[in-house]
Amino acid sequence: MALTLFAVFLILLILGAPIVFALGVGTAMALLVGGIPLEILPQKIFSGLNHFPYLAVPLFVLAGMLMETGGISRRIVELSNALVGHIRGGMGMVVIAATIFFSDISGSSAADTAAIGSVMIPSMKKRGYHPSFAAALVTAAGGMGVLIPPCLTMVVFGSLTNTSIGALFLAGFVPGIGMGLILMLLTYIIARKKNFPREKRATIKGFLITLKRSFLSLFMGVIILGGIILGIFTATEAAAVAVMYGFFLSVVLYKEIKLSQIPEILWKSAVISGVVMLVVGISYGFGWVMAKEQIPLKLANFMIGIPGGKLMFLFAVNILLLFMGMFFDASLSVIILVPILFPLAVKLGIHPVHFGTFVIMNLGIGFTTPPFGLSLFIASGIAKVPMSSVIRPIIPYILTMIGFLMVVTYVPWFSLVLPRHFMGY
Repeated sequence: MALTLFAVFLILLILGAPIVFALGVGTAMALLVGGIPLEILPQKIFSGLNHFPYLAVPLFVLAGMLMETGGISRRIVELSNALVGHIRGGMGMVVIAATIFFSDISGSSAADTAAIGSVMIPSMKKRGYHPSFAAALVTAAGGMGVLIPPCLTMVVFGSLTNTSIGALFLAGFVPGIGMGLILMLLTYIIARKKNFPREKRATIKGFLITLKRSFLSLFMGVIILGGIILGIFTATEAAAVAVMYGFFLSVVLYKEIKLSQIPEILWKSAVISGVVMLVVGISYGFGWVMAKEQIPLKLANFMIGIPGGKLMFLFAVNILLLFMGMFFDASLSVIILVPILFPLAVKLGIHPVHFGTFVIMNLGIGFTTPPFGLSLFIASGIAKVPMSSVIRPIIPYILTMIGFLMVVTYVPWFSLVLPRHFMGY
């Protein structure tokens, strides 16, 4: 049954079938070969989705769509430009700074890449940046941004492992901002080498004006995280608050979204949410077949048997997740691997919040890596260049992110300092 599952799954992926189709057909074929009624599959799909925290997924997607359409990303780019635009290669740094700010709102790496990329890539091309480099930088920033809460993959991880989603949100801040600063330094080094242009330094008055214009947009992050930390609402309720706040800003205050546009935004959000949740649901059926075949147990025994104990386990997990991230959606990788790896991590004394942080970090890097990195496809599409041309300029960024990943993996302080201070972890 396991052989049928993986054979059908891989064949369909090679043929270019959507992942959800490959998962569903592979699982169904495995059930037929094993003589198990197909009714099991829809039962597993619905039971898998029957978790209250998953309501946060469509809500955060909708909030991100409102922000992206309602001029929020443009205001954040203006603020970032006022902060760092005057440095050599400043427009590249603006991309990273704007992604840090916008990630605190959108909850989606794909939304970060699309929103910031659609504003910044055309501007960078006009200022003399090569389109392939512009696309590579936006891609790398999107992979980094997944660490800045709120994060949809963190919601999935927390739901699967009963780990506090609020603690996971807090844990991503220091690694996310740390990675952003390192990527800015790398951008500065590349800018000096290639003599990229500077932008005009913003005056104090100009900075205050842009800060005023963007303040309410940035305040959403304060509302979401502040409410969770103070116990005012759960992560799912925070997503609902984000939608209401996003609607108020975009429609009522900024008036950049007309009421006639709302049905289209709702439709796009429903489509994106439907795709994500369908993958999540079918993955539960996929996981049930693997569990029945004792594949998690066999893999667990193999991982435990690796010489080197905890340190080698962490290294092996990173290699496995980086490989998975190159081919699979982040939520899918979490659903397939985390139920197997999480009990082993806890058994080896790895803190659940720390484990979740570097798992998300791994999969964020996966957004940037060929052949199937989602952010890579989005950015190259906006820049109107072949994805193959983006690979060379993004390699330094990928290597830098992997280097910092190893630091976060072996130094738990980065991921635990804020949860311990604010939530007592």
